[in-house]
Amino acid sequence: MSQIQANSAWVRNIAVSPNRYHRADEPGLVPTWWRANRRFALYMLRELASVFLAVWSLRLLRQLNLLRQGEEAYDTFVAKQRRLPWLLFHISAFSFALLHSVTFLIAAGKGPTLHFMGRKVSERTITAGAFAGWAIASLAVLLALLFGGRGEDT
Repeated sequence: MSQIQANSAWVRNIAVSPNRYHRADEPGLVPTWWRANRRFALYMLRELASVFLAVWSLRLLRQLNLLRQGEEAYDTFVAKQRRLPWLLFHISAFSFALLHSVTFLIAAGKGPTLHFMGRKVSERTITAGAFAGWAIASLAVLLALLFGGRGEDT
């Protein structure tokens, strides 16, 4: 079995013969392997984002369910959301959502090769188009929230 010493001082196996596998008490990587490289750390943060976004989604479903139970139950829930722990959670969830969105849109340019009018579309152009689409969609949602649905009460 061959091994290599990496810059971060952990040892990993390059090739393992088929008749020799790691025992449970001889792991190939230490638990902090992802801190050795900035890209690995970013990957792990992006994976952690899914936990925050899942909790936020469950909270949103609970809030929508409370709408059916009446105004008093909904107002009580919204008042609890204004407390400091919930505000910190919302800021964290928003930050993770931004991280997830930005890394996804950057990766969009690294996908399949696109051709337009017989020419290859560059990775930078695809990424810029993805960010432009995101900005336009965000602006449309903002305008809908600011100006839409505020008609006269009948």
